[in-house]
Amino acid sequence: MNNRWLALTIIFLSFLQFTLNWFNIVPTFGHLIAALHLTLPQLGTIVGVFIAGYGLAHIPGGMLAEAFGMRFAMLFGIAGETLGEILSSQVDSFTALLVARFICGVGGSIYIGSAIGLTTAWFRDHELVTANGLITGVAFTAGAALGLYAWADVVSHFGWRNALLMGAAVGAITFVALLVAFPKPPGAHAQAVKGSHLDRAALKRVFGNRDLWILGLSFVGGYGGYFTAAELLPAYAQQHLSLGQTESDSIGVILLISGIPGSFIGGWLADKLFGIIPTLIGAWLIEGVTLLMIPYLGASGLHIAAAIIGATAILGFVAWIAVPGLYRHSIHLSDVPTACGLMLTIVAIGGVLVPSLYGKIAATWGYPSAWTFTAVISIATMLCCFLVRRPEDNAAKGRSLDAAKTA
Repeated sequence: MNNRWLALTIIFLSFLQFTLNWFNIVPTFGHLIAALHLTLPQLGTIVGVFIAGYGLAHIPGGMLAEAFGMRFAMLFGIAGETLGEILSSQVDSFTALLVARFICGVGGSIYIGSAIGLTTAWFRDHELVTANGLITGVAFTAGAALGLYAWADVVSHFGWRNALLMGAAVGAITFVALLVAFPKPPGAHAQAVKGSHLDRAALKRVFGNRDLWILGLSFVGGYGGYFTAAELLPAYAQQHLSLGQTESDSIGVILLISGIPGSFIGGWLADKLFGIIPTLIGAWLIEGVTLLMIPYLGASGLHIAAAIIGATAILGFVAWIAVPGLYRHSIHLSDVPTACGLMLTIVAIGGVLVPSLYGKIAATWGYPSAWTFTAVISIATMLCCFLVRRPEDNAAKGRSLDAAKTA
């Protein structure tokens, strides 16, 4: 197998374990209520504490990769998430479970930036968005689906503690595969991923880059809109359209699974047809318009809307997360994990605030106003894309500077 495809295969499998061990706590909720006497608000806190750990460690995880190497940081992240999963399987109190899930979230956060960085090391010269689509879209979604749905059978057959341990075993297997079989990137890229790059200049390149900040802001609304729909659209269907539990749940499944074709389409559009920024604008504009239409749709329309929202949000995301790797002259390869961490930290604001504001608006002014707000904020932040310098423009500027220096 070509080394770059071997590398991508290992990263793909590690992404499966990343989201598997993120979401496989959900099928255990009924057992946790019985075993630990938890309440529904406590279950919500369990979900939130993972996201808290995940949101807090993006930038430190990127800096860890710059200091000690991307492979080290990726191994560290997988080990942390696996440890958190093992601890989750052994807890006997709510507090202990919160600590374990927080550790899981921190591990996942450290992992993701370096996974994207190593993918960039192998695919920066061509097909980067397509490769990112496979890991941040297909593998991410498939792992989440395994955790949410397939793991329910594992929990049923083996019990919740053993099911979580089996998830940890998947993490351990990917840890060994990365440790033993991951190939060294070619040429100068091998040095770039090794570490010893964390210094003042590296921090200035990332945190002083206006485009990274604007790109982060550009997806705040769309990111929040996606999670609002993923978490609350099934409940809206039940309450507003009086759909049954099974039919309303199917809307959530469609929204999640539609991200898989969206990943492939996004990679192809950005790599082969439109380029990065036009792909982002088109994808998130369609997502926003679809969110705006939700109050006026029936059951069939909601199923279609869920598919469009899931596909377009992820379609844009796989292109968006690839952008730091395409700023060749302003962002070094060693900077990519920290740059991705900065962008992911910014959009986490939307992931927290938009669903919360949606709920408050729905309670005060009704569902049409809530979905309209979600759509407007998604489209409004998308407009930031028009302020971003395209990666090819940035590269051209860098070539001009190089030519001037040579002259």
